[in-house]
Amino acid sequence: MKKIPVYLITGCLGAGKTTLLNHWLAGPELKSKRIALLINEFGELGVDGQLLPDDAGAVFELNRGSLFCACIRSDFEATMHAIADQVRPDLVITEATGMAQTSDLFSFIETPATREQFEIACNVCVIDALNFTKVLPTLKAVASQAMWADGLVINKSDGLNTDQVDKLTSLLKDLNPRAKQIRFGNKNFGWPFVESMHHAACTDAPLQAPPAEVVACTINGRDFDRAAFQNGFEQIRGRLLRMKGIVNFGDGPRLLESVFNSVTERPYTAKNPRYGLTVIGWKITADEIRSALHPAVTPPVVTIGLQ
Repeated sequence: MKKIPVYLITGCLGAGKTTLLNHWLAGPELKSKRIALLINEFGELGVDGQLLPDDAGAVFELNRGSLFCACIRSDFEATMHAIADQVRPDLVITEATGMAQTSDLFSFIETPATREQFEIACNVCVIDALNFTKVLPTLKAVASQAMWADGLVINKSDGLNTDQVDKLTSLLKDLNPRAKQIRFGNKNFGWPFVESMHHAACTDAPLQAPPAEVVACTINGRDFDRAAFQNGFEQIRGRLLRMKGIVNFGDGPRLLESVFNSVTERPYTAKNPRYGLTVIGWKITADEIRSALHPAVTPPVVTIGLQ
C-alpha cells in the first residue's frame, strides 16, 4: 500500500507558519490535491485553524499541548487514523506549535500504528529573522527545529540590514549545513521548493513533557476593555513568548497577536469567530497571566490554565 506523505511546518512562536501554509494552499500545485491539515497549538483555544481559507481541505486540530510531546501521543495517533480512514488524502500538511520538539513527531510516525500508512516527506522550518537569535540560547525547541529541517524559510528579513541577514544565514548554515535556505516572499518559495528537498530523519530523543519554564493559559471571553488590556499586557510583556486570539474592544472582532513584547491587531472578518486569547509565557505562572489579563474581560469569565 502506498504511504500517505506528511509535510511538516515548524518554526518558533509567531514566525509565520500559518502565513506560509496559506501561501502553499493558494498555489496551483495543491489545487487539484485532496489535502488533510493537522493544526496544533500549545493552548486549548484553537486560533490558527480559523485563519485558513474555507476551501483549505479537511482541517483537524490538536490543542491540548505540543504535537511534539509524548503527552498527546494517543490524540495524535487517533487523529492520523481518522485522516487515513475518513479523508484518504493525497497528502497531509502538519503545522506544529512554536514550542514543538521536532523529535517527537518522527517517533510518532515510526510507531506500528502509523508507519504502515504515513511517511514524512519533508520538514520545513520557518525562521523569524527578527527574533531567532534572541530565543536560540534559551528555547531548546528553536535550535532543534532549525537543525532537523530539510528546508529553512527565512521570514521578516526586511527588518534587518544586509550585514545582519548575512550573519543570520551563516548561523543557520552552521546549525544545519544540509538544509536549503530561501527568503519568505521569494518567487520560488512555494510548493516546488518543498518538493525539491530530500528528507532526513531526526535522531534527537523524544520530549516527554513540555518545558517546565513554559506555561500556556487560555483567557475565555468576547468583550475586552482596551485600557485594562494594555495595562495588563505591560505588567507581563517581558515574560511573554506569544499571545494570539480574537477579541472585541467595542469595534468588532479583532485578531490580536503578540510575539514577545510587541502587539499587533487587525479586523477579523470571517464568520463565527471563536473568541478568547491563548497566552504562552516564559518563567511566569498561569495565575500571574490571569491576574494581569482577566480584569480586561467584560464581564469576568473563567480562565483555564495548562502547565
